[in-house]
Amino acid sequence: MSKKTYPANEIDAAKSVLIELTHMLGEYRDSIVLVGGWVPEILLTDSAEPHIGSIDVDLALDHRKISEPGYKSILQLLQENGYEQSGDQPFTFLRTVPQSGANSIVVQVDFLSGEDGGTGRGRRTQRVQELQPRKARGCDLAFEHNVLVSLAGRLPSGARDRVETRVASIPVFITMKGFALKNRLKEKDAWDIYFCLRNYPGGISDLAIEFKLLLEIALVQEALSHIAEAFVALDSIGPIFVADFEGVAGEERELLIRDSYERVNELLRLLSAG
Repeated sequence: MSKKTYPANEIDAAKSVLIELTHMLGEYRDSIVLVGGWVPEILLTDSAEPHIGSIDVDLALDHRKISEPGYKSILQLLQENGYEQSGDQPFTFLRTVPQSGANSIVVQVDFLSGEDGGTGRGRRTQRVQELQPRKARGCDLAFEHNVLVSLAGRLPSGARDRVETRVASIPVFITMKGFALKNRLKEKDAWDIYFCLRNYPGGISDLAIEFKLLLEIALVQEALSHIAEAFVALDSIGPIFVADFEGVAGEERELLIRDSYERVNELLRLLSAG
């Protein structure tokens, strides 16, 4: 799927689900962080070009802090508001969003967790109340490096709402995308990294300064090595994926391939310079 074929109605539906989740899980707000494809859309609001958002929602649950339920458990809140657990994945929930004069849209919500501590050692999930969020590399960093932002939009019902949500920092987002690049073939992962480098306030040099705060963490170094591998040459999967996702051809494609290659390698050069 390319940027041009991302369905606008599915993006809008996913954003409405994100706002609904943030509102209804407000009691747990300080222990939930938004990760995944919505991060650049929300944090890089002054970019010259718009980010496309995402057609799903990824929420990281801090398994170290969420234990006993508050007024209601997370699972109770999900079930009472129309979220159905996926039969084959315990960490995935589905929310059906009605559409005016058209078929409904089903939005996927994945609950993720960190790898450190907690329960479920040796397994791919943690235990958080009655939930089993999937362990994801880099999630632990999101709990320590995030930004509280205000987000406005419409709920699945159509009503306007404004919420506050914690969003993983751009360096953490890029770190998690580094592992995604290593473990799956999805063009948007490379494009998301390129978008951040192209639109970060202050440019790549300022992003490198923020990134250096995390450089002593082995997990970050590992993720950067995966990114370096993906962008090691002009015809590597990183630059090619960026161009594929943009859906461009000819000279424009060649320029985009080179630009993404050079920007990523400039970041890596600045980080290795110390």
